[in-house]
Amino acid sequence: MWHHAAAYAGHYHHPYYASHAAADHGGWLMHTIVGGIIHGLIYGAIFRLFRGMSMGEVMVVAVAGITLVAAGYWLWNRSRET
Repeated sequence: MWHHAAAYAGHYHHPYYASHAAADHGGWLMHTIVGGIIHGLIYGAIFRLFRGMSMGEVMVVAVAGITLVAAGYWLWNRSRET
């Protein structure tokens, strides 16, 4: 597609995305399907985990999970700065 060549001209990309900037544009459908399956499996596991919990327990787990993800994101970015 025209916007890829214009938008990505002269920019460095990770080798994983190199084929995306070229003429091959059929991978988006497989990426969408596989991503949907993975998200479905993750959400299914989360809902099974929360099924027997009270609302208070669910909130504690949710806050702890969000805190862990945010801390991991912060540490990742901090390590990349040095």
